[in-house]
Amino acid sequence: MKGKMIMEIRVVIDRSKISEMDCSNGHVKIIPFTGFVESELFTGHILPGGADVQVTNAAGVRHMCAQYMLAGTDSQGNPCHIFVANNAYFERDHRPKPFEACPTFMADSPVLAPYLQGAHFRAEGHSSPEGVNIRIF
Repeated sequence: MKGKMIMEIRVVIDRSKISEMDCSNGHVKIIPFTGFVESELFTGHILPGGADVQVTNAAGVRHMCAQYMLAGTDSQGNPCHIFVANNAYFERDHRPKPFEACPTFMADSPVLAPYLQGAHFRAEGHSSPEGVNIRIF
């Protein structure tokens, strides 16, 4: 069962800012990004410093960890922040489309914190011309 989508985060990537490194025991790629979200739950933008760090080990397994903070307003119009940490693992030479990940949240909104911090969510990443759209269920 897919579940109800609670928000979609539109990630915008400037490909000229990507950093990569190959070494004897793997590969590292750091993808800084910006973006925004508009939903019934929250409306806002990604603050500077958001990045997707992808580390591929010698066995070819890739760990993706995107961490970023959103600033905006909650469903009652109050200013707030949401911190997102989104993790996924991919087998060698395999990245499903859409890819699935496991997001966790921290929020300073009294309205959002009990819901986001106390529940378990699933994320899907869908490629877009600007970067990727992260749908949270």
